[in-house]
Amino acid sequence: MLDLKDLIFSGPPTATPHMGSLLLSEPLLEDNYFSRSAILVLDEPEGGGHFGLILNKPTDVTLRNLMPDWEEGERVPIYCGGPVDLQRMFLLHTLGERLGSTTEVLPGIYVGADLDKTIEYIEEGGEIDGKLRFFLGYCGWSPGQLAGEINRKSWAVNALPQCPNLLRGEGVDYWQREVKDLGEDYRGWLVVPTDPSLN
Repeated sequence: MLDLKDLIFSGPPTATPHMGSLLLSEPLLEDNYFSRSAILVLDEPEGGGHFGLILNKPTDVTLRNLMPDWEEGERVPIYCGGPVDLQRMFLLHTLGERLGSTTEVLPGIYVGADLDKTIEYIEEGGEIDGKLRFFLGYCGWSPGQLAGEINRKSWAVNALPQCPNLLRGEGVDYWQREVKDLGEDYRGWLVVPTDPSLN
């Protein structure tokens, strides 16, 4: 008898993640942080672990909450990057060297920036949506942990995500958009209800 898991996990083995890969959680994964999540892998530390940021989980916090005297911070939302070290902030952007010292994660997407140059960009009315996104916390995997989760089909890997949309959208709609980019083998993921008990 064919069950739901047979339908949604019929695709081929997924790729090995590397810096710039996008991880997409399988639709039955139930976790406050990782349910219907999209994670950009930022680094592969020596020894085989992985480090990344959840891209599509908004919070009710803005930069104004963290910098109360800076009114412009009100228009800059903060996203949840993951469950590790929630006091640590990260910035992803598409602005390259305009924001100072930075590292290119994949073509067109950068991590890190000079704070003063970032504040200057925002105060000059620079576009936020699609251009820069702040995160608190991150995701981390010890050596072999992520590979094991991928082998158990908890994650699909897009080795070459389309960068123009990576800093646009949020929530389940974001996840669905990126799952569509995985192709026909993952179409079954899109029909699984958010609450599997409704199936």
